[in-house]
Amino acid sequence: MLGNSFDFQTVLPALDADEVSTIADVNGQAPGLAALMHRRYGCGIDVICLDSKGGFAPLPEAQLAEYMSALDRGGVDREAVRVVARPRRLGQYDVLISLNGFGAVHKPQNLKYVLDRALHPLSRAVIEIRKGSGSYPFLKSYGGCNTLKLPEDGANGLAVLSVEPQEDAKPAEGWAQTAQALAGEEGFFSELSEHSFLFVPRGGTLVVTFDNLDIAMTKRAERRPWGYGFIEAQGWSMLGVMANGWTWFRHQEVIRKFEELRDSGFFAQFSRVVFYGASMGGYAAAAFAAAAPGSTVFAISPQSTLDKSLVPWETRYRKVWERDFSGPFGDAALASRGAGDVHIMYDPYAALDAAHAARFTGANVTLWRCPLLGHRLGSSLQQMGVLQEIACGAIAGDLTPHRFHQLLRKRRGFPRFQRELANLALDRGHPGLAKQVCTYILRQRDDRFFRRLKDRL
Repeated sequence: MLGNSFDFQTVLPALDADEVSTIADVNGQAPGLAALMHRRYGCGIDVICLDSKGGFAPLPEAQLAEYMSALDRGGVDREAVRVVARPRRLGQYDVLISLNGFGAVHKPQNLKYVLDRALHPLSRAVIEIRKGSGSYPFLKSYGGCNTLKLPEDGANGLAVLSVEPQEDAKPAEGWAQTAQALAGEEGFFSELSEHSFLFVPRGGTLVVTFDNLDIAMTKRAERRPWGYGFIEAQGWSMLGVMANGWTWFRHQEVIRKFEELRDSGFFAQFSRVVFYGASMGGYAAAAFAAAAPGSTVFAISPQSTLDKSLVPWETRYRKVWERDFSGPFGDAALASRGAGDVHIMYDPYAALDAAHAARFTGANVTLWRCPLLGHRLGSSLQQMGVLQEIACGAIAGDLTPHRFHQLLRKRRGFPRFQRELANLALDRGHPGLAKQVCTYILRQRDDRFFRRLKDRL
């Protein structure tokens, strides 16, 4: 069985998850991975009990007892485990695991009832796949699959499913009216097929941001583009570029619009132009800075490109691999060389993010290391209350390494950093050091995660 031999440490980067609250293990076939994820994230574990047809049915007592014993040996608290043998107990999960089951032994289509109800828009599913099972065509309706281990003759493979919309999303309801009101009489709003451009004029500094429209309209109470409140508070002008889905802004309409803005002298009217974004938006910020030579780039956890011929090691974001990353705005590591200053913030322990950061080799690049804050370090820095000062310093050109590290010291009291520090010590074979971390945290506060981790150690 693959679950007994596969190195599950390779699964974690492919999940692209900084926080995991709940996981589901279908029929309890992956105690090693479940225990690893519980140790890393402190997540609860649901054991979903199904028969071969996908109907809910209790597991044999001996099988369930063996699974629980394996979790005990992995340091999982019994109260963190819940057995789900009835449909009404089924929840929604950040990660769903199906090993030695649907896709490997049973028809993957028989898992449809569970997938339809257990997955949310940011879920990941780890699924073992038998060659010729038809798993990939079936799973495609739920999202993009990153293959971690190819099926071989006599052996199964492993895939991580990213649950993302497979068709281009429609513009969010009410966005056009909201954007036109924000633009006012002095600005403009351009709605294209997959993207939109919102310009809000205020002052001599222009900040160009890149965002996913669905997140802006459904995940933020203020229904505003990335960085809107921060930019408004500084009195800066804003050009918000919004994508109707996970497009990485790779569409001719975006390229043509930036060329039009460049050629019309739009960027030239400002004393300072800044391109600002995170992850997908970070890629776009670095790539489209080429439209305004001499501009400043502030990119958080950016990809340099998703051209597989240039970054064959990138296993995430399969949905966009087929898009065209060629042209003058294609490879952000090259396109950003025409900028004045390029600030790249990344976590050196997030291996794929670090690999992308290493491709930015221009003389204008400053790499800012943010250890153990994960891919979504922008949200971490914001929760720590230091993102705005770091961004302002980088944009103004007066962010010094000394001041940056002073601000970054606040991560020592940040729960996500503390958990990752303990996990790193365990991953590298230093349980004594992990125990010291637990003792240090518990002196400051009573924390369930660290109390239980220390007890297990």
